Amino acid sequence: MLMWMCGLLAVLVCIDMGIKQYIDDFFSETEERQTRLPKVVLRKVYNRGLLLNVLDGSPKVIRASAVVGGAGVLLYDVLLFLKRGKWFRKLGMMFVTAGAVSNCYDRLARGKVIDYIGIKSKSKFLSGLTANLADVYVAAGALIVTICDIGRRRKK
Repeated sequence: MLMWMCGLLAVLVCIDMGIKQYIDDFFSETEERQTRLPKVVLRKVYNRGLLLNVLDGSPKVIRASAVVGGAGVLLYDVLLFLKRGKWFRKLGMMFVTAGAVSNCYDRLARGKVIDYIGIKSKSKFLSGLTANLADVYVAAGALIVTICDIGRRRKK
């Protein structure tokens, strides 16, 4: 099971990194392309900070936080995978780790994260948000881990 999850982790990371490279190579920063989903668009946005470009003027802090956060996720993964069972939690953490690895690589190698998934909305704020698959992985993984925690608490 561990090999299967490691393989899935590698596939998820490669998909997101491949899309990021494609967006970086073939999109201009002002271009926006419609997808088959009516409210979803593709665009290239460089995020030099954290969520919503927080601390974008402090690249050393951003890189250090990426290293510390990534190391923390990996350490937690190692401790979790040494335990028997808990496969649903391990699956959730595999998604979190895939997102962390992809965005961490961007921060360290490129100095910025490439975001590309946008939504069209009447709200200017929502229309201005752009994410990437790594962000979706982290959110999905966090949801799975939260469901595990709720289930564990209900059993007690």
